[in-house]
Amino acid sequence: MKKLGSLLAILLIVSGCSEADRYNFKGSGDNWDVFYTVDATSQDSKEATGKIVYTGEEPPPETIIYSIESTAGASSGNVSVDEGEVLVGKSACEGCAVIQQDEQLDVEIKWDGQVEEFALTTEQ
Repeated sequence: MKKLGSLLAILLIVSGCSEADRYNFKGSGDNWDVFYTVDATSQDSKEATGKIVYTGEEPPPETIIYSIESTAGASSGNVSVDEGEVLVGKSACEGCAVIQQDEQLDVEIKWDGQVEEFALTTEQ
């Protein structure tokens, strides 16, 4: 009987752990490609990561200031560019608004006196 109770408890715990909904956003400007992944772990919690890739013809800048905005909030930073790429660190929140799959994210990248703005979307 104890084994059955333990098995039921484990099954209950495992069934409560569902896979997160993953949304892959991407977009391109004249000089940059941005890839941004959102894992909606529940209705009010998420984890997000991303990558910004320089595609321009000039040598890549040493630093950029970026902002990725949605109706659920923003991710931004003043970061170094390493071999033409920037990794947008993992951000997470609980009890927050969550980015939805059909949402459009607005990107702004500033570098060396230049500014580029474009949108990120998911393929549906």
